[in-house]
Amino acid sequence: MPGVMDIADETPLPECEAALHEAAKQATGYSDLGPNEYREGLRVLLQACEEESNLTPLGRLVIKGQVLAGLQGRLHSEAGFERHPDILTAPIERPLLIIGMPRTASTALQRMLARDPALQGLEMWLAESPMPRPPREEWPGIPAFAECDARTRAIYEATPEMRAIHDMDAGEVDECWHLFRQSFGSVTFECSFRVPSYSRWWAAADMGPAYRRYRRNLQLIGQREPGRRWLLKDATHMFHLERFFEAFPDACVVTTMRDPVKMIPSVTSLTAVGMRAVVTDFDPFVLGRAQLELWTRGLAQIERVCGGLPPERFYRMAFDDFQSDPLAEVRRIYERFGFELSLEAETAMRGWRAANQRGRHGMHDYSPEEFGLTAEEIRAAFA
Repeated sequence: MPGVMDIADETPLPECEAALHEAAKQATGYSDLGPNEYREGLRVLLQACEEESNLTPLGRLVIKGQVLAGLQGRLHSEAGFERHPDILTAPIERPLLIIGMPRTASTALQRMLARDPALQGLEMWLAESPMPRPPREEWPGIPAFAECDARTRAIYEATPEMRAIHDMDAGEVDECWHLFRQSFGSVTFECSFRVPSYSRWWAAADMGPAYRRYRRNLQLIGQREPGRRWLLKDATHMFHLERFFEAFPDACVVTTMRDPVKMIPSVTSLTAVGMRAVVTDFDPFVLGRAQLELWTRGLAQIERVCGGLPPERFYRMAFDDFQSDPLAEVRRIYERFGFELSLEAETAMRGWRAANQRGRHGMHDYSPEEFGLTAEEIRAAFA
């Protein structure tokens, strides 16, 4: 639809819904968006962004881009579901889930574990454009991969400080929120925009349909490699863990922990980098309070739900232990869950760690006071 992605377009966001749908269909060549359960979250999000975010012109473009990506993902998934109806019976046995507070080495752990040939992760480009995973050597010639790669590179060119905080790569394993964007239900939206009404809606939403779709997408992407165990990671899961376990009742869980006085300013600094560019009257103190409330609630959910898991399905990993000896932590995880750590996997993990030392893209500096917080009140919130 002409003008829908024009940075100067000031059309109220809720009035852009039809145009965004049409643009997604034109971009993919597909027309089937599947069940309409996603529309409630989409409409709440657009309304909240319009009324509460006070978006910059760039911010309006960014939220439209997020919506388009979610709709295009739905279209790719529905096309894949149509072509591969047999995936519904594909087993997903004992997947390994990493959840925990952001900035707790969860990404580093995920990427190390992804070196194990026995595991399969969710590569970012496939999470955005789901299809049965092609052989890796074919990826550069696939338009969906090339587009994701170009877009990711452009983000780091525009905001180079982002790479020191959170590294992304089109062909690397990434977070599950790219799939949940199809249902417009993810913690990522409230960490990207100022949307309190959306936050309240998502906290109380029934994520059952979203998790059923999520499982089906994993079955689609992993169709050619049914024997490889799934490796999953996203903070989104901690807020609706009951629904996750309904979809994956035998999952094994690693939760990552860190001193909250370091973790809260770190994650707030990460969200601030993006939010400053999209919210006209960005207030770091308001963001700091919102992030503190959000992540204390998330940790409470982990404790409430995972605390009841049997020991052989739940492992707590401390940030400092991982930084000190990451391979030792990997061995403890495998031993806890009864997984086999092959020599090939361990060698590949060592190689990845050697090439990805902490700080290789620069150091990430932050303090509680930047966001109107103190060490004492952060400790009290997590007590």
